[in-house]
Amino acid sequence: MDRRRFIAAGSAVLLAHQFHFGGWLKAQTGDLSSGPVVWEAEGISYESVSALFAAFGGSGKLLPDGSSGATVVIKPNLCLPDPGERGTTTSSTVVELFCRRLIADGVKRIIVADHTLKNTADFRSADLLALPKTYPEVKVLLANEERMFEPVDIPGKVLQRVERLKLLARADLFVNIATAKHHSATHVSLGVKNLMGAIWNRSDFHTKMDLASAIGDLALAIRPSITVIDASRVLLSGGPTGPGPIVDSGRLFAGRDIVAVDAVVTSRYAFGGKSLRPSDVAHLRAAAENGVGEIDLQRITVKKV
Repeated sequence: MDRRRFIAAGSAVLLAHQFHFGGWLKAQTGDLSSGPVVWEAEGISYESVSALFAAFGGSGKLLPDGSSGATVVIKPNLCLPDPGERGTTTSSTVVELFCRRLIADGVKRIIVADHTLKNTADFRSADLLALPKTYPEVKVLLANEERMFEPVDIPGKVLQRVERLKLLARADLFVNIATAKHHSATHVSLGVKNLMGAIWNRSDFHTKMDLASAIGDLALAIRPSITVIDASRVLLSGGPTGPGPIVDSGRLFAGRDIVAVDAVVTSRYAFGGKSLRPSDVAHLRAAAENGVGEIDLQRITVKKV
């Protein structure tokens, strides 16, 4: 069955999404009960990003139907028009390296998209917006208009409906590239928390429901193909907006299991000045309880590339 026809024809948008991302993900990784793998790359370079691609089996496995006609969506954390050294957003260098790797493999359509916290006009000088000038295959979308979103029903504990970014439904590969930072309300802002930039009505999460439970439910509706944590520099406290102390870690973490990736990164850094276990982070616990991924570090294998 043609995947796009399946998505368009499905009467339940969530079911279509789970077929596209959840079913595809299971087919690529096998049974996650055997324990997911999180890949760790040291150094922020084209070589380290290429090594991560190789760990996933290369673009031929990530895009089994071929690269030339594929649409790849990259979701960074572009919440604020801050310079990279502040540590509040995904490094533009990291995003560029992933774009370069995809283009080298023949991808001709890459959309870098995020729903920002500030007005579109505030991002005029943001480094990421200059990417299309160098790479015509890349488009940067500041998804700050409601028309860019569509309603999705979710069988969540507290979240039953959300306005999700429309373009996710037509992505052949969805790469979630979050930054590693502290968050005053959720302890950490990593891969799962980064999904909030792919919805419209996120204020409801803070005002109408339990925030952690809502984020855990959101992870049922938005399933990245792979999740990457940009730990090139890590905001240890003062997040999500900073300023705060930053450690230059120079690392990337990546995996197909979004919860497992977050669990590993949570355990590596003293966010908020604390030594956190993944289970200390309520939204990760909620996502794991929803069956989204693995939170138990004993069941997660970390491999260096």
